[in-house]
Amino acid sequence: MDLSEVSQNINRHPWEMSRADFLMTTIEGHANLGDRSELLDVGAGDLFFSNQIHDKTRVQIDAVDSAFDEEELRNTAIRKIKQLQSVLTKRYDAICALDVLEHVENDREFLNLLLSLLKPGAALMITVPAFQFLFSQHDFNLRHFRRYRSYQIQALIAEPAHYEIRERFYFFNSLFYLRCIEKFFEVMGRGLGKKSDGKEANFKSINRWNFAEHHPLTRSLGGVLGMDAYFCRLLSHLGIRLPGLSLCFVIKKIK
Repeated sequence: MDLSEVSQNINRHPWEMSRADFLMTTIEGHANLGDRSELLDVGAGDLFFSNQIHDKTRVQIDAVDSAFDEEELRNTAIRKIKQLQSVLTKRYDAICALDVLEHVENDREFLNLLLSLLKPGAALMITVPAFQFLFSQHDFNLRHFRRYRSYQIQALIAEPAHYEIRERFYFFNSLFYLRCIEKFFEVMGRGLGKKSDGKEANFKSINRWNFAEHHPLTRSLGGVLGMDAYFCRLLSHLGIRLPGLSLCFVIKKIK
């Protein structure tokens, strides 16, 4: 979870849980993760994904987020780092940047900086919100600069001969259609003169989920979203790319 969305609510949204499970499986398929491996988690937020992937793989993690304070580490194998500049001399077996690139004004420079931190044969996995026409008040509240199409991410790679795109696919197809409907009503509201007051109470965020992890609704919705993501990924392997609310890229360093 982005630290801008953290609240006193301890309930995890099924979107966040299903995404973490799905993306752990995705990166494990492209990186050799074990207790001697090192992974860089950029934009680590409240460490939810870092803790999940460490618990499963025992990989050593450098978790970077500019919003970190001076709290102690939650896990001795997970180092909390405030500035990416602190690790620029290191090279990693895997790097994850989940919903980070859209927050960066110079996304080309930032993406290529992350690629430069890979060991030969290592992989970078990124996710970003998809399709600029879906840019909404929600994106504005989260301080997004943009949303992406697949070809736009590919065009950001400065030295494509040094890297191989192992996977690229949209996922959460069902949420794509829901966001289309939401954006339609947002545009209609503006057309009728309705304006957002920008108050926090109107900020729809994943921290407002009211049901516990083991609640039937949480488990059911999480299962549906997980199946959605896996189905989108499977079809992409067959050359069929369904639209989705999110876009995932896995880029491997070959030189």
